[in-house]
Amino acid sequence: KQDDGSKVNDPRLLPEKCLQRTAKVVYVLEKKHSRAATGFIKLLADKNSELFKRCAMFSPVDHRVPRAYVSLADCPPDFVTRPEDYSNMLFICRIVEWKEDSNFATGQLAKSLGQAGEIEPETEGILTEYGVDFSDFPPEALECLPQSLPWIISPGELAKRRDLR
Repeated sequence: KQDDGSKVNDPRLLPEKCLQRTAKVVYVLEKKHSRAATGFIKLLADKNSELFKRCAMFSPVDHRVPRAYVSLADCPPDFVTRPEDYSNMLFICRIVEWKEDSNFATGQLAKSLGQAGEIEPETEGILTEYGVDFSDFPPEALECLPQSLPWIISPGELAKRRDLR
């Protein structure tokens, strides 16, 4: 209703604070996210469940990404007998599906990165999550670089930079 009590038939005439936007996704035209996440794996808490014998829980570092069940077949061979060895190990998991009636997505472990807190695994995890190609340049690309310029960073310049190699 308007200030004078009359009804408003066109919602575009209402003030923004009165609107609650709602929508329904009917089709995903193009997936933008790689659906890859960095995180940790752990055994399920209920040791008597049927799921415990088949799956582990993947817990992503990014809280915006859902936790996911991953097959024990994707996990390291000694994970079930020595889960504590993997408590600080980072993994890449790709979300395969997320059923409407499930609290957790289904994922597939793609790679073991290394220990959390180390620069190399953390960097590789971030680059993989965002779909950044960090493979080596092909020889053809390197051959295009000018050969006469010094391609070495001077020690003075290197001292000003943070070395992430």
